[in-house]
Parts: sequence; C-alpha cells; structure tokens
Amino acid sequence: MEKRFLRSAMTISCVCIFLVLMCAFFVEDAHAAFVAKGVTTRKEQTVAIKLSAGTCVIRIKDADSWVFGQLQTTGDNKLGTPVAGETALANLGQQKAFSVPVRKTGTYYLYLHGTNKGAEYYIDQVAPGGKLRSGVPRLGTSFADNRTVKFYRIKVPEAGILKVSVKDASYRYPGYSKIQIRKDKKVYSAEEHLLKGLGYRTTIAVKKGVYKIGVRSSSELYKITATFKKVKRTRAGSTKKEATPIARKVKVRNILTPAVSESRWYKIVIPAKTDKRKKAKITIKASNNNTNIRGGIRFTLYSRKPGKKSVKKVYTLNNSSALKKYVALKNKERTVYVKVRALKQTTGVFSIYWK
Repeated sequence: MEKRFLRSAMTISCVCIFLVLMCAFFVEDAHAAFVAKGVTTRKEQTVAIKLSAGTCVIRIKDADSWVFGQLQTTGDNKLGTPVAGETALANLGQQKAFSVPVRKTGTYYLYLHGTNKGAEYYIDQVAPGGKLRSGVPRLGTSFADNRTVKFYRIKVPEAGILKVSVKDASYRYPGYSKIQIRKDKKVYSAEEHLLKGLGYRTTIAVKKGVYKIGVRSSSELYKITATFKKVKRTRAGSTKKEATPIARKVKVRNILTPAVSESRWYKIVIPAKTDKRKKAKITIKASNNNTNIRGGIRFTLYSRKPGKKSVKKVYTLNNSSALKKYVALKNKERTVYVKVRALKQTTGVFSIYWK
C-alpha cells in the first residue's frame, strides 16, 4: 500500500514538473508564430520556406548523428552564404536553435546537411512591433542592426508609472537595447540605454493615454515587458507659502512627468519633544528613468529652528532612498520644507514619510 502510494505520488510529481516545463516553453514563445516543420529525407537537403519580415527562429535536431543548418536566399542545395551570417551545428541528440533577422517578405531556403537522413527542423517567426499588455512579457525584434526602431503600443488607463524592461533573448551573444517613449507622435521620454542582457528596468511616470515604446537593439530577439501601476497622488503646493502639510505617519506620493518643470512643495511640522534623545525620521524615496548620470529627482530640505535661520540640505536620488534624522529640541518644534523637482528630463515617482 505504501509503495503504491509512493509510486502514485512520484507519477503526479513528474506530470506536474512536465506541465510546468511546457507552460514555461509556451510563455517564452507566446509571440512566436509557427511557420514550418519537417524531417529530411536525404543527407543533404534544401527546403523552401515563405517568410514575412521579422526574426526567424530555427531549431534543428538529429537523434542519430549530427546536422548542420543555415538559412539562405538561394536554393542551390550546397553550403553558401547564410542570411545574417547565422548557422548552427547540432550534435548527437542535441536540439540547436539559431535566430535570423529577415527584413523582407519572400521565399528563403533552409539548407540542412548531416551524416544521416531523418534530421528534424522546426521554424517559428517573431514579428517586429505590436501591442503590450501590462505585466505580460513578449518576444520582440528590431532586426539587430541597432538602428531600426520598432514600436510596442500600450494603453494606460490613468495616472501612474510604467516599469519597462528589455532583456536579450537571442541565441547568439547577449545584445543591448535602447528605448524611447512616445505619445501623440511626440517624444515623451529621452532615449535610454538598457545594459547587456541584464533585464535592466526603467521607470516612467505617465498619465492616461496611449504610449509607444520604441526599441532599437543589437539582438535578433529580446523580451520586452511593460508593467503599469497606479499611483495615488498627493496634492502639492507650487510655492513655499502653498506647501502641502504632511501629517505624521502618512506617506505622500506623487509623479513627475517629463512635461513637469515646476517645483513641488511639502511642509512637515515636527512637534516639541520632552526627551531630546528621540529623533524624528524623514524618509524620502524615488524611482525614476535613467536618462543620464546628471539626472534624478532633487529634494531640497529647509529646516528651521525657532529664532534661527533655515538650514538647507540637498539630495539627488536615482532609484534609491535616503534617510535623514532630525533631533527635536526640548520643548521646541521645528518646521521642515521639502522642495521636489526633476533634473535633466527625469521622470518618475517619489514618496515622503516621517514619524
């Protein structure tokens, strides 16, 4: 009975693992369209394939020996010049994949050469550009020339932030990508360089509307993800006199879009303390795009003790947080004004909290 139970449990576990692996495979290739598949009948064979513009993903396999494959523009049935210089060699029992950028719709030729008949081939294709759904990754391509820009469209329902990442998904070497956000045919966010294969993420503050994320890349394939998150914004004053009060233990949040050039003002009144060893803590956080090292969200704090001049402290944050402690003097209160503004086309979200 116990052995039967263990066998059943192992069977269920294997089935679960198989389903997880299959799900992972389909998620990875969710935006790859099936083109063709087959088995070679000769040791050397050329197959004609109709392809549209995009990146072609070719998988080859020979269970008994080895097989060599390349995509060509001619059907001479011999080793020639491959499209984009891509080839692959699959050894015994291996499945090898290679990706080839295809710029023009037309007929191409898959050349296969091995030591045995019966080599398998599978061909899929990824189209350049398209629609994005929040939080759902998709495969994309920009022909790997680092010049061609392809746009991915996403609809934003209300004010908030877009977190965008582009990660290399090619079958050669890790490439890099650059992105630019557009809205109403105008540049919304300056171009940013996303580092090699690291899934680098940038944060863009947005209002309601349709945005286009333009990508140019040195990779045949990349995975692009754009995730929208609503931000409940707190009203801010436009001058020091109009500064919005921040209550103790109440976090205020706001966004800075590229169109915002004015400063935003907040006011914190730290009450008198009978025990000067206790400190009031003001926590400031920022998450923003990464246009250049001179960018960021700048916070200027003006702290005034009764009967004394203001003390000015300046912090520039880039996807980081800062913690500043203020000592409240015995039986005296202190007022702190916080001025927030964006530098060098910076866009993002910030929060202020104190206790």
